[in-house]
Amino acid sequence: MSTQRNGAGVLVVGAGPVGLAVATGLLQQGVPVRLVDQAERPNPHAKAITLWPRALEALDRLGAAEEILDRGLALHAQNYHSGGRKVARLTFDKVRDTRFPFAVSLPQQETEEALRHRFEALGGKTEFGVRLTSLEQDGEGVTVTLADGEERESTLRVDWLVGADGAHSTVRSALGTGYEGETYPQQFLLSDGPCDTPLAQDEAHYFMTAKGVLVVVGLPGGNFRVFTSLAPDAEIAEDVRAEVQRAASERCPVPIRLTGEHRTGVFRVHRRIADRFRDRRVLLVGDAAHIHSPAGGQGLNTGIEDGATLAWRLGSVVAGGSPESFLDRWEAERRAVAQGVLGDTDLQTRLWMMKGWKRTVRDTALRAGERSGLLDRFVIPRQTQLSLIHPGPRRSFGRLREGARLPDVPLSPARDAGGVRVERLHDLLDGGRPLLLVFAADQRRTSRTAEAFQAAAALDRPGHHTLVVSGAPFPRDRSGVPVLADPAGALHAALGLRGPAVCLVRPDAVVSTLSRPGDLRLVKDLVELPAHPHPVQEPLT
Repeated sequence: MSTQRNGAGVLVVGAGPVGLAVATGLLQQGVPVRLVDQAERPNPHAKAITLWPRALEALDRLGAAEEILDRGLALHAQNYHSGGRKVARLTFDKVRDTRFPFAVSLPQQETEEALRHRFEALGGKTEFGVRLTSLEQDGEGVTVTLADGEERESTLRVDWLVGADGAHSTVRSALGTGYEGETYPQQFLLSDGPCDTPLAQDEAHYFMTAKGVLVVVGLPGGNFRVFTSLAPDAEIAEDVRAEVQRAASERCPVPIRLTGEHRTGVFRVHRRIADRFRDRRVLLVGDAAHIHSPAGGQGLNTGIEDGATLAWRLGSVVAGGSPESFLDRWEAERRAVAQGVLGDTDLQTRLWMMKGWKRTVRDTALRAGERSGLLDRFVIPRQTQLSLIHPGPRRSFGRLREGARLPDVPLSPARDAGGVRVERLHDLLDGGRPLLLVFAADQRRTSRTAEAFQAAAALDRPGHHTLVVSGAPFPRDRSGVPVLADPAGALHAALGLRGPAVCLVRPDAVVSTLSRPGDLRLVKDLVELPAHPHPVQEPLT
């Protein structure tokens, strides 16, 4: 065994999309990071394929969204059939205030590759063929033992360890953390490849029948994923593709023929959650912390957000800007999110399998939900995760709400704000700094506008991005505070704001605090929320 090496920083175990999200977010902040994976090479399998708007926004802040959009296929609708008849159609036509009003279909290994390109562009390196064999932690850090492909061992001392190593997590096992849940009795098969079918490729299609469900989703390159369930005791032929074709022919009222070369898989579906996501200086993210039914395609998205939201908090702790307790809020938020996703995906999985009178009730509810618009108003926001609200205080001003995502309102025309070209409100988050927005009380009164600038100057602190949202006229003395011009109060109106308001936004686009100028609670949060990170440093070695 090689001698122990000491170094401050973070070790991320698991180089899938979730581990890469953590490592990339840390490296963006200049935190030394080492990324290892026990596999000998990058993952070659499609696995999860759907990316929803909330995860796409996180990937955009990590700098990987552009490549993902170039590679992926935009999905614009979902169609639900029962007994051969369409019962509901959900579109994303009413998804607003995001630059991604759609889902993206992309095999997981390509999402992973796009993130790896971004990680490497920042100076990171993925070490394949390196596995964790043990860990010990104390109040100051974690000592781990790593083994390479030839079983040569070395030890490493790090400040923090992140387990992103999947459902069979070695990190979680080493902690002795429980992973309670259940396995669904049904067997599931999938086949990815070209298909001859009139089904729209840029949509998802669900066919619910008494024998089980069939799901058909378009993939990039003219391909489709055909996914089906079988009874728990069903015998599966050795030719999985033929088995999927047989189910497709039985359950789909529209012709569909699997052609060309296909990749197939057989698996069981689980719903589990770890007892805790944090044990002192070790944290769990993604499938290591929670695993879901693939219904609704929520698992990968939730994991990517685990990693992206952990990175900015952990980066501040490593840099000394925040105490370790700053991570307690992350664990509470992400456990609440995971539990909600477990409930949603479990419900959709059980809806797939309903029979008899329950199926009739389900179909009636889906038809009524589409006609009334309830599916568009409630189901789509939950599925896209745009309506997600974290636990805690929930004060709201207009459409701004504590614990909720800052709406990515478009600004037309685009305008300048302190040297930043702003086309949408989230453009102000590109620097990775907490954002303080001070909204003027009344666009028509110069005295009120001056008060907004005075409040912004008093609240401004190094490392934060402070901005006054105001219409003309501006006071002569702006105290150096940049302005986002809001002619005629269009942005105020889009956010439903009346009267003065101060909005503190976290680097992950979540509204941390809403207040009126002078609120002491806002001052407290300004002190606690970490400032802008350090420049990029070399990865941990």
